[in-house]
Amino acid sequence: MKKIKQPETMVKWGHEDITMLELFKELDRCVASPVRNLHELEGDMYMSDYHKLSEAQWRISSTLQLLKGDTND
Repeated sequence: MKKIKQPETMVKWGHEDITMLELFKELDRCVASPVRNLHELEGDMYMSDYHKLSEAQWRISSTLQLLKGDTND
């Protein structure tokens, strides 16, 4: 198996500068548990999971805007 290089590219994640590896760790932290609960609860969602997914969506959108160079809201 080919070893993947640890990316050092810095990106904005909310108000923080993080590496791409940290970005994917944060995405996993924000998304994995709520999605797992959705499956286990047959589509129901805890309010805390809704908050985590909403936060992840906001941060993803903000990061994408910065990466695309779009400074307009």
